Amino acid sequence: MASTYKYQKILAVNCFFLFILVSVLSIQNHLTALDQVIIRTVQAPLTPFITGLMEKATKIGSGEVILIITVITGFYLIMKKMFGYTILLISLVFGGILLNFALKVLFQRERPGEMSVIEVFGYSLELSSYSFPSGHTMRSVILFSFFIYLCYQLISKQLIKLTATLFLLGIILTVSLSRIVTGAHFPTDILAAVTISIFWFYVCLIAYRKWFTVFNRKTR
Repeated sequence: MASTYKYQKILAVNCFFLFILVSVLSIQNHLTALDQVIIRTVQAPLTPFITGLMEKATKIGSGEVILIITVITGFYLIMKKMFGYTILLISLVFGGILLNFALKVLFQRERPGEMSVIEVFGYSLELSSYSFPSGHTMRSVILFSFFIYLCYQLISKQLIKLTATLFLLGIILTVSLSRIVTGAHFPTDILAAVTISIFWFYVCLIAYRKWFTVFNRKTR
């Protein structure tokens, strides 16, 4: 178990430094050519049918859908008296949303297409929706990584655990790819979102484990 924690800390640190690297290079426009190559490679072979599917798939990472799934999951965990997991879920999702908003405001990178505003349940907040890092991707990585973690904590059968994990990873990959296909983000926005989301996930997980250990000691 100790080796697993060590591996997770190393992964979190590496993801953080990779995010910093991508951020610095993006600010200095050193990755523009790479972005354009990837965009052309991804979009060129697509048919209208696949593009339409991607436009639907991208909605999975919208703030509205993520919020609804989070609330439903939170109520379920509370009903099952899994209060620790509930706290972890809330910290991950809502902390991740605030982190994404702060990073967007910090970098203020314009989108590949026209600048849009933030909308929640059809209501415009009249705030510019910047591109870096991708909010859809961040929300998806954070929430579905939590579900993967739950699978490994609560499911004993290896086949079901593996199937669920692959399915959830597929959702993350699809949402991330859809943001490029629909022209909403640069590929480096996606890479930055994935790396900072993994970092945030493990920061919350490590903090949760430490809190849980201290709490158990005090209640003995």
